[in-house]
Amino acid sequence: MHSRVPRTAVAVAVVLAAVSTLPAAAAPASVPVSAVVGGEQASDVVPFPRGAEVVGAGRTGFLTYLRDATTPGELRWTRYADGTSTVLPASSGSFSAGATGIVVTGDHVSDIKQSRVFTVHDMASGAAPLVVDTAELGEAGDTYTYRGAVGATLVFSVQKADGTGQGRLVAPGADGAEERVIGGLPADLRAFVMLSGSSHTAQLFVGAGPVDTSRYSDVVLDIPTGEITDTYPVTGISPYRTGAVSAGRVAWVAPESATSVVVGTRGTGDTRQFPIKAAGDRYGLVGNWLVSGPPTRPERESAVTPLTAWSLTEPGVGLPLLDRMSSLAPGPDGSLLARGGTVEHGEGLYRVTAGAEGEPVVELVASTGEPTALTYLGEDVPDVVDLDRQRSIGFRWNLSRTNVRFRLTFGLKGTTGTTVTLPDNDSALGPGAFDWTWHGEEPATPEKAAQPGEYAWRIEAVPRDGIGDTVRASGTVTVRRTPGAHDYDGDGEPEIFGREANGRLYVVSTFYRPGAVSWGTARVYLGSGWNTYDRLESAGDVAGTRFADTLARDKSGVLWLYQGSGEWMRSLLSRVRIGGGWQTYDRLAGGSDLTGDGRADLVATDKTGAMYLYKGTGKASAPFATRRKTGAGWGIYNDITAVGNVAGAPAGDLVARDKAGVLWLYLGKGDGTFAQRLRIGGGWNAYDGLIGAGDVNRDGRPDLLVRTGTLKLFYPGTGDWRAPFNAGGKEYVFTEEPAYNEVF
Repeated sequence: MHSRVPRTAVAVAVVLAAVSTLPAAAAPASVPVSAVVGGEQASDVVPFPRGAEVVGAGRTGFLTYLRDATTPGELRWTRYADGTSTVLPASSGSFSAGATGIVVTGDHVSDIKQSRVFTVHDMASGAAPLVVDTAELGEAGDTYTYRGAVGATLVFSVQKADGTGQGRLVAPGADGAEERVIGGLPADLRAFVMLSGSSHTAQLFVGAGPVDTSRYSDVVLDIPTGEITDTYPVTGISPYRTGAVSAGRVAWVAPESATSVVVGTRGTGDTRQFPIKAAGDRYGLVGNWLVSGPPTRPERESAVTPLTAWSLTEPGVGLPLLDRMSSLAPGPDGSLLARGGTVEHGEGLYRVTAGAEGEPVVELVASTGEPTALTYLGEDVPDVVDLDRQRSIGFRWNLSRTNVRFRLTFGLKGTTGTTVTLPDNDSALGPGAFDWTWHGEEPATPEKAAQPGEYAWRIEAVPRDGIGDTVRASGTVTVRRTPGAHDYDGDGEPEIFGREANGRLYVVSTFYRPGAVSWGTARVYLGSGWNTYDRLESAGDVAGTRFADTLARDKSGVLWLYQGSGEWMRSLLSRVRIGGGWQTYDRLAGGSDLTGDGRADLVATDKTGAMYLYKGTGKASAPFATRRKTGAGWGIYNDITAVGNVAGAPAGDLVARDKAGVLWLYLGKGDGTFAQRLRIGGGWNAYDGLIGAGDVNRDGRPDLLVRTGTLKLFYPGTGDWRAPFNAGGKEYVFTEEPAYNEVF
C-alpha cells in the first residue's frame, strides 16, 4: 500500500523531490507565474473558463468543455500565448480530443461513437477542417465505429460484411482522407475500444475469439507504422475502461479490482499493480510516476484527497501535486493537464511534467480567478437597523464557495450571543452567499422583540472538504427602537402582566411577527406578594422615563407607582407612594393621553358613577395633578379601558362595556372630556377583561386584547371611529397557560 499523503499547500512550478518520508511542505525554488490572490486573476496567466473541465491539450493551447443548467455543451479552445479562445460546434459529448491540439467532432447529437461524419479541427495550425464521411470509406457492407483519435489520425473498429473484425486508421492525405489497416491485431478480432492516446501512440483494449471463450488484452498501437507494438493479456473486462500510455509505460484499471491500476513497462511485458484510492479515480503517467486522484468540484461537500504522484520505481513514495482535482487530460510530450486548485495559487489549469531528474513539476498555466482555499468575500450587513420601520432585515455573508459548515452568532454586544442555524446553501444566490432574515426578535428569546442597542455578529465557516483554514469575521449593528404604549422594556412592543391567585406576577411579551402574534410565549417572573393589591393598572408613561408605568392600589386604599425600567428581566422599579384614599374608586383606566399634552393621564370612577380626570405630570414623585370631575353616569359600566387614540380623534379614547355586554367608544376631545358615546357592538360580556395593550401588530394604530379562560383574542385597531376594531379578532393561546386571575 502507498504511504499516507499529508495535506499540504502545493508549490507551483517547483521541483517536488522524491523522499521516503513525505515533507510537511515543499519549499518553493521559483515561481515563474503569478498566483491567484484574493480571488482575482493575475494578469500574466491566461483565463480558464469557470465551471468548465479540461478535455484535451496541445502545445499551443488547451480544450475545455462546459455543460451546466444554462449551457447545453460548450467546447472551447484557448491559446496559451494570449488567452484568445475559439468555440467549436459540438453537441453534448459528441467530440474527442487528445494531446496534440487536434479536436474531432461528430454529427451525432450526443455520442460521437454513433456519428457517421467527422470533422477534424487542427487548432494549432488553424488549417481548414478535414471532413471524413465513413460512408465513403472501405467496401460495401463495412460498418465503422469511431474509437478515438491520435493527432489527426482517426481510429475505427470495423465490422466487415463477412462478419470479421478489423482495425483501421483514417488520416488526411494528399487527396483527402486515407485509410490503412492496423497490423498485429488478432485474426479472430471481435472488437476493441481505445482507452487513451499520446502524441504517436494509442492504447487499445481488445477482445478476440468467441463470446463465451473471449480473450482480452491491453495493447499499444504505434500510429506512424500502424502496428501493435506491445500486448498485455488481461483476465477480463473492467467496469472502468480507462487507461494511460506514455513513451515508456502503459496503464489500465485491473479487471479484478477497480481500485488498482496495472502499469506495464513497454518493450518488456512486465506489469505491476498499484492501488489507487477508489473506483472512479482519474490517473495518468508522467515519466516514472503514476498520477492519480478522485475528481471533485469545490462546490460539492467531500473529504477531498489531493492529486498525488506515486513513484513507479520506489514503492510507497507519494508526492501531493494539487489540493483538489476535477478533471485530468493527457498533454503533449508526456505531460498531464489537471483542472484543479491549490491553497497557494487557486483554481485553474495546472501542467504536470517530468523534471530534469524525472521528478514531477507542477505549473499553473491558466486561472479561473477563484481561490481554492475558503475565502471571505465580505458582507452585506446594515450598520443601523430601525425596528420601528423595518420588520424584516436581510443579512448576507459572501464566501468563495458554499460547501462549508456555517455558524452565525448574534446578540447584544458584550454578551456571548446566540447561535443561529442557517440552512445549507444550494448556490441559488451565487457562490458562497449565506443569507439570514432577521424579524427583530431577541436572539436568546425569539418569542419577544429585541431591545435597542449595539448588537454584535460573528460568523465561522469551516470548509467541509478540509481545504484551507476556517474563515471568521465579525461586526456590529446598531438597533433602534422607540418605546411605545404599554412598553416596559423599550423594545417597542407592548408587554402585559399576569397575576396568579397566589400573588406571583409575570411580565409577558406580545411580540408580533408578520402573519402571526406570539403573545404569552415569553414571560419573566417578577416576584410574589402582588395579592396585597386589589387593583393593578398599566398607566402609560406617567413618570417621564419614556417607558410605561404601573399603578397598584393596596387594600387600605393607598396608590403606588411602579415605574417601567427599560429592562426585560426587571421590568418594574421599586414602588413609590402616590397617596391614600383611592378606595373610593371602583374603576381606574390609564394609558391614554386625554389632554393632548403628550403625557398619559388617568381617569377614575367612583361608586356613584362620577368620573374624575387625573392629568399626568411626568414626575415620579407626584405623577398626577389634582383631580377634576369630568362627568357622571359611568356606574352603568363594569369595565372601562384606556385604548389610546384608537379612532383618529384629537386625543386618546376610552372603551366601556355596560352590564348588558355592549361595548361603547368614547372619543377624546383633547380637554379631558369625551364626545357622545358610539356603540361598537354587543356580546362583549363573554370576556373576563379588556386590555388597551397599545400597538400590538405594529401598524401604527392601538389595538385591543380580550381574555376569557384560556382564550385570548386580539382585535386590531382600524383607525376608523365608525368601526374602531377589526370584527371577529384573531385567536392566540398561551404556550404554557398559567392560572392568571388578572391580566392588565
